[in-house]
Amino acid sequence: MSLINKKVFIGLFFVSVLGLLAVIEMFNSQVSWQMVDDVSDQLDLSLRKQLDSEKEGALRFAIILSQDQALIDALEEDDEDKGYAVLSTVMNSVKQYTHTLVRSQIITNDYLIFARSWDNIYAGMYLGNHRQDLSYFKTQREPRVSIEVGRRLGIKATVPIYKKNRLLGFVEVLQFFDGTTDFFQKFGIDLYVLMDYDFYDIAVLMQNNPTVGSYIVANRRYNTVNLKTLQRIDMKVLRDQRVILKDDKYVFYTPMHDGEGDNLGAYVFVMSKKDIEYFGDKEKDLSFLVTFSRNNLYDIVKKEQYDNRIYRSGYDKALLYLKDTVPEEDKELFMEEANEILESYSKEELISMMLKHKETRKIEGKIR
Repeated sequence: MSLINKKVFIGLFFVSVLGLLAVIEMFNSQVSWQMVDDVSDQLDLSLRKQLDSEKEGALRFAIILSQDQALIDALEEDDEDKGYAVLSTVMNSVKQYTHTLVRSQIITNDYLIFARSWDNIYAGMYLGNHRQDLSYFKTQREPRVSIEVGRRLGIKATVPIYKKNRLLGFVEVLQFFDGTTDFFQKFGIDLYVLMDYDFYDIAVLMQNNPTVGSYIVANRRYNTVNLKTLQRIDMKVLRDQRVILKDDKYVFYTPMHDGEGDNLGAYVFVMSKKDIEYFGDKEKDLSFLVTFSRNNLYDIVKKEQYDNRIYRSGYDKALLYLKDTVPEEDKELFMEEANEILESYSKEELISMMLKHKETRKIEGKIR
């Protein structure tokens, strides 16, 4: 081979290698962004599921409270002190036995605060200027649960109280995204609930909250390090692109709407690039977020590992306690494991479990 031909061959070889490397890099980039898109879809699905769970829980509490005769009597008698005493007693019991803080309030039919479970300071305050959502009940009698802007942005479950077709007022249960924020934090995913700045004058209790572009941070628990990352982002670009890479972190944008479908702001997730690559692995599908996870069990086991010696292990107790949280598609697998655990207990031990919970449960499995 002549010297010229050798040079041509070497040149073509390097061009081919560079071309191949470019194709591989392009392919890897496409795969990477496909991975990010998949993660984005799973985050959105998990968010909807968690918000639905918070809404359902809030509505369940509100409906129960709306049927409490003592509260109805207090509202009808315009006895604010009695209303506060009844409401705070019920909510304190919920906190004591479920370790869950539930905020609830009673509003009169002319939109005055009648009683709130957490304090009795603002009884008599007029809410009409901050609660446009209550106009829904001028034409509807059905309960309502949605994300709304009041003095704070949050999930509000509102149930009207009627007596002989006369509207006495409303029971409300309020949630502020704590459960959803905590859920994602367990997996190293930071959630920021961002309210559009247009609602600044209405959300008077959020006026000192940190801001991100033209948004106000609504949730109370957030990672301050990643907050600084968000504050360096052009939020208009994020809104248009829905996913961007900043500071080796992926930032995901999902719009937020109220009960009427009007825009309120956005939900923004922040995940490290390393975590994206981990979750993007097909063998570690992020869909575990919307199914029953052993990570949830671990938290409960650590908290209660020395409690209730009826159970042979903290895992047994946690597994049985969480039976009502298992998604429908996982119930068959869950019941197989639960049955296997129950079969290892004696009849006396099973009876003790039932008495411990002070309720009768249907236990599927063999009782020897």
